[in-house]
Formats: sequence, structure tokens, C-alpha cells
Amino acid sequence: MVKETLQAGQKPTKAQINEVRNAAKRVISYTDIAPQLSDEELAEFKQVNAESRKKIPCTLRISKKSLDWWKSLGDGYTAAMARMLEDAHNHPDILKKII
Repeated sequence: MVKETLQAGQKPTKAQINEVRNAAKRVISYTDIAPQLSDEELAEFKQVNAESRKKIPCTLRISKKSLDWWKSLGDGYTAAMARMLEDAHNHPDILKKII
């Protein structure tokens, strides 16, 4: 298995696209650790996912230097900011370092 991480705004290479296409053709092997989900379980997962994607616009005051850095990540930088804030919310130890 090959694991690669793309940065926000980074486009996948042709080789990476081919890797995904080839993986889509492989047979899925379910295990005790990763069992096949029932239709009901899949529907529940999709509902939770849809709810977590709802976003509310807000105004945030940050330094120009910080905003320039976020924008340098390219398209989707506001989504990356939102994910960072969610991580801080989900990990109180991170928040303690900042406050």
C-alpha cells in the first residue's frame, strides 16, 4: 500500500490518479476490524457526515501575516482553517497551549 498526503491546493500527479483508479478496480477485503457495513449503517454514516459539513459564516480577525500564510495554501484554505479549529475543539490539550 502506498500512502501519500496532498497539501491543500496541490493537484495529484498522473501517477497518483492512476494509483487511485487501479485501487478502485481491486476486490475489497472485509475483516473483523473493517467489516462490511449494512445499508442502515451506511445511511447513518452519511447523515452524520452531512450534519458535520454544515458551516456557518463568521468574521475572524487575524494578522495579515497569518492570513497570507493561509492563503498561500491555495483553494480550500478556509476549509483547512475550519478543520484546524475543529481539531483544537476536539483536543483540549492543544487549546491549553494556545490560551
